Amino acid sequence: MNQRFHALRVADVIIETEDARSLVFDIPGELAEEFHYRPGQFLTLRIPGAEQGPVTRCYSLSSSPHTAEPLTVTVKRTPAGRASDWLLGSVRVGSVVHVQPPAGRFTPASLDGDFLFLAAGSGITPVMSILKSALAAGSGRVALIYANRDERSVIFGKRLDGLAADHPDRFTVRHWLESRRGLPAAAGLRALAAPFRDRDAYVCGPEPFVAGAVDALAALEVPSERTHLERFRPPGPAPGPDPRPGADPPARAPRSVNGLQLVLP
Repeated sequence: MNQRFHALRVADVIIETEDARSLVFDIPGELAEEFHYRPGQFLTLRIPGAEQGPVTRCYSLSSSPHTAEPLTVTVKRTPAGRASDWLLGSVRVGSVVHVQPPAGRFTPASLDGDFLFLAAGSGITPVMSILKSALAAGSGRVALIYANRDERSVIFGKRLDGLAADHPDRFTVRHWLESRRGLPAAAGLRALAAPFRDRDAYVCGPEPFVAGAVDALAALEVPSERTHLERFRPPGPAPGPDPRPGADPPARAPRSVNGLQLVLP
């Protein structure tokens, strides 16, 4: 993975929910090829720090390379999250953020198949990139099961409604609100996913949600080769300085564990 950071200007900051923002980056023409990406990939951002020094965090791209959208990541505030606090509290239009080129393997080989997405909270970000790409450039059907605390915490709610209205024969969205149904459990997810068991499944969210979704898909006999996972795990203690270009990525960077892509929010 290219370890070089580039100073990118923030072209827009979009308020998604009370605790989530989308950061839109302006990509200079000379960097367009380097920042070309596939649906579902992420960017690594360097967060400045006066006393502890800088840290890096990874945020999934919510934009689609198959539409006219500019390069966009979506950030949700996490409890005591140094990086998300800075990005949501300090970054404005015109701010400069140091960013590495796109990376990640949570991306389909083809957009022409039928898809089932299961997401929770900010896990919708890479899913949004893939499903918009599938609807814009693919030919298959798309279903989304999306879990959140309540209606106010649904990221991209209006845009999902718009996509469902624009593609009534191709896109189905089912919301799970904890305020009404409690925490998403495997049995409930299994019932929602059952009509789409013959599709490639993409799961993204916090560890407990991913575990429940995996159990649900296993109970529906969805083959493991058609189940693709991305887990969001909280970062550990603040690390030291960033590695020199070309060095091995630090423990906090995205890494593969048993074939699963882990992204630290």
